[in-house]
Order: sequence, then C-alpha cells, then structure tokens
Amino acid sequence: MTLIVIDPGLCARDGICVAECPQGLLAPGEDGLPVPVPDADSRCIRCGHCFAVCPKGALKLDGLSPDAAPAVSGRSGLSPEAGLDFLTSRRSIRNWKDRPVPRELLEKALDAARYAPSGINMQPAHWLVVEDSRVVRELAGMVADGLRHAGIMPDYVAAFDAGREVMLRGAPHLVVAHADASGWYDPATDCVLALSHFELAAHALGFGTCWAGLFRRAAETWPPLRERIGLPPGHKVCGALMAGYPKSRFFRLPPRKSLRLRYL
Repeated sequence: MTLIVIDPGLCARDGICVAECPQGLLAPGEDGLPVPVPDADSRCIRCGHCFAVCPKGALKLDGLSPDAAPAVSGRSGLSPEAGLDFLTSRRSIRNWKDRPVPRELLEKALDAARYAPSGINMQPAHWLVVEDSRVVRELAGMVADGLRHAGIMPDYVAAFDAGREVMLRGAPHLVVAHADASGWYDPATDCVLALSHFELAAHALGFGTCWAGLFRRAAETWPPLRERIGLPPGHKVCGALMAGYPKSRFFRLPPRKSLRLRYL
C-alpha cells in the first residue's frame, strides 16, 4: 500500500503539503498535483504534517482518511492574555486533598500528552500511573532507600527518617514517563516534553502536579525501585510527576527571577 495517497479531484494544487513536509517527501507534478518522491515510504516519519495541513482533506496518510481524524476545533477562543495567565498561574503542588483524581481525567491528560513534540516523531514515552496512594507511600520509602544507598541528598533522607514525607509529598498519584534508552536515541527530552504537556493538561482539568525529581534520581541507580515499578529492560525513567487535587488555592503570582536574555 502506498503510504501517501492524494485525491486529484479534491487537491487544490496549492503546494502547502509540499512546503510543510519536513522530510521533503512531496514534489509538484507536471499539473501541480503533489507526487511522493520515490523513497517517500521508507523516509516518512509519520509526523502527519501533510495530512493535517491540507485544507481540502485531499490526502490520505498510511491508509487514514481525513474524515476519520479529529478536526482542530478552534472552539477555545482563548485570548493571548488568557493563555499567558493560564501558563503563569500553574503551581507546583505539595499539599493534597484526600481524594483521588478519577481515572478518566488522568487518561484525558495523558491523551493530551501524546501530542507533545518529539525528535523525528519518535514518540518514545511509555507511561506508568500509580493510582493507589498506599503504593505511592511505599515507593517514597524506596526512594529514600535509594538516595541513602547512593549517599546523596542527606538532608532529605534525614527529614524522611524523622517522619516528614518529602520524597513524594504524600501525593495521591504518581505518573512516570519511561522509554527505551538502549539505542542511539536519547528519549529524555521527548519524555520531559510529554510530561510538561501532561502537567498543563492537568492544570486545565482542575488537578495539580509536582515534578518528582528525587524519584527519577533514585530510579537511575536503585535496582529495587526499578524492579518494583516493573521497568522493562533497556528502559530508563525520564521523569515523573506527583498528581492530585490541590489542598489550597493560590491567589497571586510570586516574584520570579528577572528575564536573562541575549539576542544574537
């Protein structure tokens, strides 16, 4: 089956798909109809730019018809000011209400995370959601053990041993992004981008998150933790987020460092 199929009757011959393909896999034919280059099937990264950008829906990609794909709704009507307010109002949550986030909301945020950018459309992220708060508590103890064994973060370990849950902050849930790191491609940046999408989707859906850096650090070197979460061979934990409903409401933006900027 040919990967890219263009309907001559629908195509406007406007050259948009030719210009937008990042791999240069489409070229204008004699009558202006875009034509895939000879090695398009083997070089295509399935990013979907050509499929998504065609205003006429004239292009099928890998057998998928435009009619079968969700349309960009444009229904938000989000002003620039509202968008910036949304971004700046996000907070890292460390105190939680004693109620779980429904699974359907967690999955809705994860579904949005699938649309995060990734290098050459690798989309490497695999997800683990720890739903049970009791298991999160268990993992917090294993994080402390891992840091203790590595001889790092002694203040946090001491605080945890004294009864303060500073490893995973008593969060109801933990969302972990992991990926195959055994090959040439480092998936860490892509997974962090996907986690950032999840974080913002959570903010939109009314629950909060906090980056679990101590968990990621312990998972790098502590085999019992890696075994407990069932990390596949060759995979690494690229990042994790605590998740739950915030116990407190925030009313204003705290000061931040001034913008450090150069133009070249």
